[in-house]
Formats: sequence, structure tokens, C-alpha cells
Amino acid sequence: MAFKVLIPRTVAIEGIDYLKENGCEVDARDEMDAKELRAAIKEYDAVLLRTDLLDEKTIGLAERLKIIARHGVGFDNIDIDAAAAKGIYVSYTPAANINSVAEHVTGLMLAISRQTVKVDSAVRQGNFGVRDSAYGTEMKGKVLGVIGLGNIGKLVAKKCAHGFEMDVIAYDPYAKPPEEPYIRKVESVDELLEQADFISLHLPYNKALHHFINQEKLSLMKPIAFLINAARGGLVDEAALAEALENKSIAGAALDVFEQEPVPADHPLLKLDNLIATPHLAALTKEAMSTMSLDCAKEIVRVKNGQEPLVWLNKEQMKK
Repeated sequence: MAFKVLIPRTVAIEGIDYLKENGCEVDARDEMDAKELRAAIKEYDAVLLRTDLLDEKTIGLAERLKIIARHGVGFDNIDIDAAAAKGIYVSYTPAANINSVAEHVTGLMLAISRQTVKVDSAVRQGNFGVRDSAYGTEMKGKVLGVIGLGNIGKLVAKKCAHGFEMDVIAYDPYAKPPEEPYIRKVESVDELLEQADFISLHLPYNKALHHFINQEKLSLMKPIAFLINAARGGLVDEAALAEALENKSIAGAALDVFEQEPVPADHPLLKLDNLIATPHLAALTKEAMSTMSLDCAKEIVRVKNGQEPLVWLNKEQMKK
């Protein structure tokens, strides 16, 4: 029987080619909705998954599934325990898009601090004189607060410390003291929020971290501070953020992620000129897409060949 791989959403061709070259039968779609995915999943041995939801109900319908290869770093769209209960590996690509996301974060920092989107719009409307009123903020010498010292958080810290000569502080209760001399770890998130001029979130999303940045946390930030979130939308209370931006209690924010995606066109945040919004594309460079697709394909082929994945999320549950 053929080893069948479902790809519910577009991925780079490198991964598809690798699967085919290694004897897999590949069903690559442009996009599937949840109903289609549930109806189809029982026929496949592997799923190369981007942002589609594989919840307990959908996983329960999988009769042949051996591996879910997550195309990216976040995995809140997969019920890890349900997969483990059925003996299904869940792999992911923790290193494939690190640079892509880190570059996007620093780009957002530059764009919001220099009001790039606002002044671009003004120039297109014939207002060249905006240059006399929309003064930017330099990053040199400012304090960057990194919340979450994983691979991406550390790389953002490196780029900002070395590239922009920023002072970097970080909060992560689970991380070891950083070896990097340019990162100073602080003891509380409140301390970081009070000190930082730029705050960048690098946390996973779970129920305990829902609205991690809320009205109380926003009130601790400096009026000149900027918030950057390219992690997960649910980390930020968007209503509280909209109020803070509208009242100018913080200087600005740049978001690549939202609680509801696609973000509604009438969302209050999108009406504010001190917010920059991008459509959850921090990881989506040509280079990262190619690497994520190929890394997933390699893990799928390993499982096809009777091996364990090299990097998998539910290892502890599977070993019990």
C-alpha cells in the first residue's frame, strides 16, 4: 500500500519533490477547510501541516496516520495529547524560520519607530510636508525588552545589540541565565515593562498565557514605548491595546499576529495610525518556506522508513 501524505495548504516545492523522490504519494492542496480535512484524514499516513487545526475530533478520525509534521515553530493548532494517545508522532521545525522571524521583528521595530507606514501614506496623498511633523525615534541606546528567551528571542537580541547598539534585557522564568554578555536577565516581567523602550514577545500560546499583555501590563509601559508581537495573537488583549494606543499611553505597536485571523477589516486596531499590522507572515520568506517544507518532508520519510523523527513534540507522552 502506498504511503500517502496530505498537504492541506500550499508549501514550497522542495518538500513535495523530496517526498515523491522517496516513494510517497503526495496530495498537495492549495487550501482545505476544516470539514474537508476531517473527511479526508482517514486516508493518509502523514500530514504536512501549516496553520490548519488538528484537534482531538479530527485526529480521532485518522485511521492510518503515523506523523503530523508541523511546518513551523508554533504548535497550538495540534492536540498533542490526542496524537500521542493514538501513537502519532508530532514533529516540527524549530530552527527553520528563526532568522526570517527575527528579521521581521527588527523590521517592525524600525517601521513603527520611524512611522514608516504613516509617512508613506501621507506622501502618496501629496503631503510631502509630513517630514516636518512625523519625527522618528532612534533605536541606538534604547532598551529592548525580550519576553521569552528561545531561539528567536535570542536572535532578535543579538541583531539589536550588535546591529543597533541597543541595551537588551530579557524575562524568561524557564530559561537559564543567558551566556550572551549583551543580554541582562531581569527577575520579573513588570521590571522589564517598566524599563524597556521596545518590548518584543517571543512566547508560545497556551491558556495560561492568554492576554499575557493586558491593561495592567500595558499601564506599566513607558509612554514612549513600542510593543512588538510576532509570536501569537492570543498573548495580547487587543481591546486593551487599542485603548492604550488611542490614549497615547504607549507610543505604538506592531503586530504580525491577531486573536482572530484573518483579522476583521473593521477591527478597532486597524483604525489607528500608531499601529502597524502585517498578516502573520514573519516566517514566510522564500528561504524559510523552502527549509520548513523540506525539514517536514525529511521527518515524514524517516517515519515512512520505520525510524523516529529527529525532532518531535510528544516524545515524553509517546515513551510512557
